[in-house]
Amino acid sequence: MTRPRAVYLVDYACYRPPDHLRVDFHKFMHHSRLTGDFDDSSLEFQRRILERSGLGEETYLPEPLHQIPPQPSMAKAREEAEQVMFGALDNLFKATGVKPKDIGVLVVNCSLFNPTPSLSAMIINKYKLRGNIKSFNLGGMGCSAGVIAIDLAKDMLQLHRNTYAVVVSTENITENWYFGNKKSMLIPNCLFRMADQLSTGHPTREDPSTR
Repeated sequence: MTRPRAVYLVDYACYRPPDHLRVDFHKFMHHSRLTGDFDDSSLEFQRRILERSGLGEETYLPEPLHQIPPQPSMAKAREEAEQVMFGALDNLFKATGVKPKDIGVLVVNCSLFNPTPSLSAMIINKYKLRGNIKSFNLGGMGCSAGVIAIDLAKDMLQLHRNTYAVVVSTENITENWYFGNKKSMLIPNCLFRMADQLSTGHPTREDPSTR
């Protein structure tokens, strides 16, 4: 039985949306009021959640949720996914010098938005990743998906040597905004924002502590 090889993080990258998509607390509450979908009790509940959430004044929401009334759609949700995933990947490739063709394992996780073609297929097509790439698309797994994705990438790197794995962790807000007055359903509106985080790993037999 072969000894498991160490897998190391090469680098990570995040995506920062453009400034016009920024939503501070005042803008969030103003837009929520203008939609006409929330009663006074729900508006006050959202205000209290925002104040206690730990979120700052420089978080972001996708374009359709800035419109009055909001205009969510499948097409707009795909645009959001492309914007955050491709933006973060461009940052990652630039920071590491790793080329798209060097990627042998791709793991994408997004709980709420799982279109066809898949998010992983969108990335493969955009960057012309190699034909024998091991690609996985995880959906509906909640907050545990990020940890599961990292573990899956690590296991794949035990099997496939001399390659890189990229893990894409994201969520999609466009079609998952709640327009109603049920308090428990309003909490995600206050906590979830537009973002993406990537990491790339590589297997090696050499322990960095021995260098």
